[in-house]
Amino acid sequence: MAEDKVFMDTNVFTGIVNDIRNAADSLVLSEEPLSKTSALETFAAGREIIETLEEVYKNSDVYRYEASQALPKGLLTLRDSMINVDRVASESINAEGGIGGNKR
Repeated sequence: MAEDKVFMDTNVFTGIVNDIRNAADSLVLSEEPLSKTSALETFAAGREIIETLEEVYKNSDVYRYEASQALPKGLLTLRDSMINVDRVASESINAEGGIGGNKR
């Protein structure tokens, strides 16, 4: 049966997010292949290949930004929110009366 619980080691989570950020940040394609496409310009399919390559390079820049900046920021915000919810929930429980101090 599925449980509605989340267990997270924040240090491991943060390490994974940082690994994602670092891996994506280091993904830089060399521009060299684009500088050697003159032979492809002589026929229609070659020109389409060049356009596709240019699109791949443009998309790799977008991917690198999203995976190294936007995604980690969102994941770390999620982590911080979960920590805050856990803190508030734990502060609302007391030993004498349970949640919010209500005695039965």
